[in-house]
Amino acid sequence: LGGFMKLAELYTTDLHEDGAEVEIVDGSGEKTGLFLKVMGIDSSVFRSHTKKQQRAYIDALRTGEEFDDEKYTIEALVSATIDWRGTDEKFSKELCEELYLKAPYIKDQVDRFMADRANFIPAKPKK
Repeated sequence: LGGFMKLAELYTTDLHEDGAEVEIVDGSGEKTGLFLKVMGIDSSVFRSHTKKQQRAYIDALRTGEEFDDEKYTIEALVSATIDWRGTDEKFSKELCEELYLKAPYIKDQVDRFMADRANFIPAKPKK
């Protein structure tokens, strides 16, 4: 009888809202000591940016205007970045946006990290 799971064990939004840290590696794969704390793709912040991007894309298709998906990606990643450590520069959304724009390899690492739901789920104790 005790083998059933609770549905709440499957919930991810709170875990994704709390965020997780990713350590950035440089262009040669070396750890930098810079850690970015980001929310996951199941967070309400990221999901609302995804909806905004989808609406803008549909509008661009309708009007024939250019659609800059890179702009929306960076905007979503910045909004989902909570903090950082490993630098003496104080975290701000402006500096974060500059980092993602001027170091695309960092933006790509954060994007991949956020998309992997396993990064936001605590390890289950081994039985």
